[in-house]
Amino acid sequence: MSHISLQADDIAAFLKQNPQFFLEHEYLLHDLKLPHPRSDKVISLSERQTMHLRKHTQQLEKQITQFLHNARKNELISRALLSWACDLLAFNGSHHNVCELICHSLQTRYGLQEVQLRLWWRNHPFDAPDCSPSTKRWVEALEAPYTGPTHNQEAASWFHQPMASMAIIPLYSWSHHDCVGALALGSDISRRFTYNIGTDFLVAMGQIFMAILARFYEQNPSLA
Repeated sequence: MSHISLQADDIAAFLKQNPQFFLEHEYLLHDLKLPHPRSDKVISLSERQTMHLRKHTQQLEKQITQFLHNARKNELISRALLSWACDLLAFNGSHHNVCELICHSLQTRYGLQEVQLRLWWRNHPFDAPDCSPSTKRWVEALEAPYTGPTHNQEAASWFHQPMASMAIIPLYSWSHHDCVGALALGSDISRRFTYNIGTDFLVAMGQIFMAILARFYEQNPSLA
């Protein structure tokens, strides 16, 4: 009689191709003994399957809890963004104080320690400083808002006090799509702005910001 050597992969492949095997040999569900994953005991195949399903259920429950947490967090951010946009729409002042109001409202709505603005929009009429050429090049090279620590970041010098984390939002002209400034959000909480957070709300924030400024910038044809 020839000896046939079966490998574990061969057995696994056989069971996948013959799902009726345990229906035809149901006794094996109880007779087969497997080592317990967290003790020295042995358990039946059906018990091991139950443990696997319970573990999978627990993982799904954790994922659902995380999804709900993220949904609540996004809802709060969305509400704050809407309230901030309403503040800007209600503004009826002049270009002399519009930037101050926008930054102050943003800081209040989101509970930030500081909000700083830098603009290099050609001949802009707003009360906002420029920044160094190196920082300007860094901002213009960003493909998305920067979120992360302030350590070794030149833009962190815009804040009046040390920040643990920050977000730098590139600002683009409404009509020409050129990078003409940056909005800096500073927090004393290191986990407020991290590398892995989504930036969709930050992008929308920058777009709303520039839409308001465009109203004043484009009122004077000599500026564009």
